[in-house]
Amino acid sequence: MTTIQNPNSEAKQKVFDLMLAFVKSQCLYVSARLGIFDLLDDSGEQSVDSLAEQTNTDADRLYFILRGLAHVDILEEKPGRIFAPTEASSLLVTNKAPSAGHLAMHLIEPAQWDAWKVLPEALEKGVVPFELANGKGVYPYCYENEWSKDTFIKAMSFLTDSQVEGLLEAYDFGQYKCVMDVGGGQGGLIASIVKRYGCKGILFDLPDVAHTAKDYIAKRGVDPDVIEIKTGNVFESIPQGADAIVMKHFISAWSDVDAKKILANCKVALPADGRLILLQSFVPDIDEPKIEADGIMPGIFAVQINVATPGGGWRTKKQFQTLFEESGFKLERTIRTSNSLSGMEFSVA
Repeated sequence: MTTIQNPNSEAKQKVFDLMLAFVKSQCLYVSARLGIFDLLDDSGEQSVDSLAEQTNTDADRLYFILRGLAHVDILEEKPGRIFAPTEASSLLVTNKAPSAGHLAMHLIEPAQWDAWKVLPEALEKGVVPFELANGKGVYPYCYENEWSKDTFIKAMSFLTDSQVEGLLEAYDFGQYKCVMDVGGGQGGLIASIVKRYGCKGILFDLPDVAHTAKDYIAKRGVDPDVIEIKTGNVFESIPQGADAIVMKHFISAWSDVDAKKILANCKVALPADGRLILLQSFVPDIDEPKIEADGIMPGIFAVQINVATPGGGWRTKKQFQTLFEESGFKLERTIRTSNSLSGMEFSVA
């Protein structure tokens, strides 16, 4: 018997997969939020009834969620409605260290989801969807909601941890006496730089973010006294004292107007021979690959950033270069790593 292949089958599969992509992400979110991945990681395979009892959920309805995750290879389903952890689910465990589970929960939490509901209206009005849906910006929202703030900080720490080794292999921070991480959160990046290269470090962020930094840095095997923690507002001023400033996935959250205000303060803070190192996933130009080695699609991620933040969104290398040159900096080199985090080194023009 000959099977007739529908010439449009591949296109149809792509369309249907996109239609139901939200179902996959919601199954991922609710399972991470309930601690399903933690329970399986701690105790191994379990029945859906056991998992439902431990999470205070309805077993029959939970089964649909977990079966869906098994169908996309996040979990493994065995006879008798038994579910086992997988290599993928181990990445989503949230009770041990910052993980992809924290990033998933941050990106898919209800407040973020609400922004997508109002996207058509936001596009018509030309406003930030998250702000339209929630009445405030994503950062104030996170800082005012304890669970959201904790999840966001851990999500950013996970991103740093997953990308930093490739960065340290590709770029020599040992050429600097002191490196300052602007918008550095708990200090994962600056701790890794100081530990690897022996330079001094400064961590600069908002007080609500940086207050947990000392403990986090100590857990990374770095003497917290080696890294000076300073807090403040990047729109008002940036501390002096470093001969290099790094910004990882930070400037992309702001519009060109706001980004230029931050960059102007960076220029004041740096010495004449200082360097500003932009660390970023860059949106590819039309003729460049769309997927990075670690699976991230910067062009897709950029949509999420734009929906959540005021005029932000990841830019192409050319767009970043123009933005920085208009702010008084000169591109010295581009830094390519083994993952989606690349860089651009700028001098003071």
